[in-house]
Amino acid sequence: MKTFRAISFPSLVLGVLGFLVACGSELPVKELAEAKTAITRAKDAGAERYASGEFEEARKSLLTAHEKASNEDLGETKKSAEYAKSKAYDALEKSYPQLTEDSKTQANTAINEADEAYASQLAAEPYNNAVELKKEGDTLRDNADRTLESYSKESGDDAKLKTRLAAFDQFEQSNKKYLESKKAATDAKSLALSQKQQLIDSLADIEKNLDDADRYAGGGDPEVSQTRERLNAAKAKIDEGKIKEGYSEVDDIRKKSAELVAKNIQAYALKKKAEAKDSIGKAKDKLSGIDQSKLKSSKDLQTSYQRADENLKAADESLASAEDLYSSEKYEDSIGRSEEAIRLSRIVVDQSDDIAERLRTGSSVAGRKGDAGDSSSSSTRKGEDSTASSSGELPEGWKKYVVRKKIPADCLWRISAYKQHYGTSKLWKRIYDANRGKIKNPNLIYPKQVLLIPPAKGSTKFDPKKQTGSDKVEASTPEEKKEETTTPPASTSEQEPEEEEPSTPAPSTENEQPSDSGEQESDEEAR
Repeated sequence: MKTFRAISFPSLVLGVLGFLVACGSELPVKELAEAKTAITRAKDAGAERYASGEFEEARKSLLTAHEKASNEDLGETKKSAEYAKSKAYDALEKSYPQLTEDSKTQANTAINEADEAYASQLAAEPYNNAVELKKEGDTLRDNADRTLESYSKESGDDAKLKTRLAAFDQFEQSNKKYLESKKAATDAKSLALSQKQQLIDSLADIEKNLDDADRYAGGGDPEVSQTRERLNAAKAKIDEGKIKEGYSEVDDIRKKSAELVAKNIQAYALKKKAEAKDSIGKAKDKLSGIDQSKLKSSKDLQTSYQRADENLKAADESLASAEDLYSSEKYEDSIGRSEEAIRLSRIVVDQSDDIAERLRTGSSVAGRKGDAGDSSSSSTRKGEDSTASSSGELPEGWKKYVVRKKIPADCLWRISAYKQHYGTSKLWKRIYDANRGKIKNPNLIYPKQVLLIPPAKGSTKFDPKKQTGSDKVEASTPEEKKEETTTPPASTSEQEPEEEEPSTPAPSTENEQPSDSGEQESDEEAR
């Protein structure tokens, strides 16, 4: 028997057919073929799992039919073949409902997983296709159940068989739809998950809002910490693939972060106005403490005092603008104007201290390190860049620049942003590094200072041995040329922060935001 089972059904049928044809007998080929087809279909429907008893009986009966055929017992051959087909149909009737139910469960699972990955939004086409295929499978499954239930009520064996086979076809089609639905849902999930990092990156605006709110509140708002925890939890869910769950709170978190910014920026703007008012008050006290009668003997000191007074008036104007902007609920702009007022008032304090020191020592010329007089005197102070300044020659790629008194005032990052230099404010630190000998505080540079501008790449250390005779210092306007040679420096221009280079923070005045004077100037302004 074992040896006989090893022979394939088609080969066995053909062998018996050849033998009996040769003998002139009639073999029940149709019954054998139908039994074989029914058994194969039952196997494909999972009958070995769902209806193992019926399937095994059908298979054994077909083997018996082949044995009878080889013994020329054609009557028994036909009976065994028909019984094998009948048991195969019984196996199909038992297997198809369970097979389609399992496939339906797999399709539902795949759709749920895709939905969890937010495929309904991130991979809508394959996801919707999966849902539609599953619905089609459900319809076919319901029809198959009804058809199978009704076949026994048919009159006549042929009608019953026809209805039964129709039910099998409907189950088969339903199962196919479920499998297609599962595949589409799996594809949708994969497509959705491929966008995880993009979604996490899209939350950067919320991060910025929370950072701003935290900064405005000075780290003292517990709601900011709570909202950040919610954001981090949402990110973790997204990273795990539970994108829908993680993203379900994002809109609310984004709204909350914006509310926190609005709440804290108002308080911060109010605080900055108060700081600006206090800073201006100190500057006024400093400047008013200078005995103007002692300035009459020096035109330089008179000019320095005049510039300090101009900066003080500009600070007052900035504060008044900050007040108006605050009243209009333009808090960010108000903060910028308050910070400008603070910046200018601190310059006034430095200028006042410088004037007082010059009065005390009896010197009419600014003695602050980094103050520039004319181009020749600044070039020889403490030997700084003496070779370059005296000869007017620089290594290849280097330039010189004379700091100008203008509105908005020159500062390192503005100079860096000029198109004739780097065209970007991010490289301001290269200028600072190249001029450390003459810039004590990168937040403070002075009109008529002669700065070296190194190339955008390479060393920022000046090497006089590599001079090429190019890039001589030139003032930007006839007025500045005249001022450079006749008027000693007395005014300052404070360096403002540049936020675009986090790896090397730009200098600032404490922890302040950039003022609105921080916009890059055009090439025409620079010239």
